Amino acid sequence: MTTNFSLHSGGLRALQLPATSSSASDPAGEPTPGSRMQKLTKVAKQFEGVLLASLLQEIQKGTLDPSDGGLGAGSETLRSLGTEAVAQALAQKGGLGIAKMIVRHFHGLAHDGS
Repeated sequence: MTTNFSLHSGGLRALQLPATSSSASDPAGEPTPGSRMQKLTKVAKQFEGVLLASLLQEIQKGTLDPSDGGLGAGSETLRSLGTEAVAQALAQKGGLGIAKMIVRHFHGLAHDGS
């Protein structure tokens, strides 16, 4: 099972939680703790990227000329894709620390037995 969202045009995009892979599982078919942490970290960074992209798009709305300066019909799409790329890169490098907080929270829940 894979969950997909799209951030283009106001939705979420590229946030995927893949089904468990058989290559990183124990003999009973359960994912190993290390593979679960890797997936959690990856998804947390993607989530932070989505939040950053949304924030950056809102910031751009207030600073950009709505007439697009004659850049053409695809300029908004290109701007949106650029914003998403910057946001994902920021999140991968640590961003605002949201991904770290998510990982810490769920790692703590796993050790508490909750």
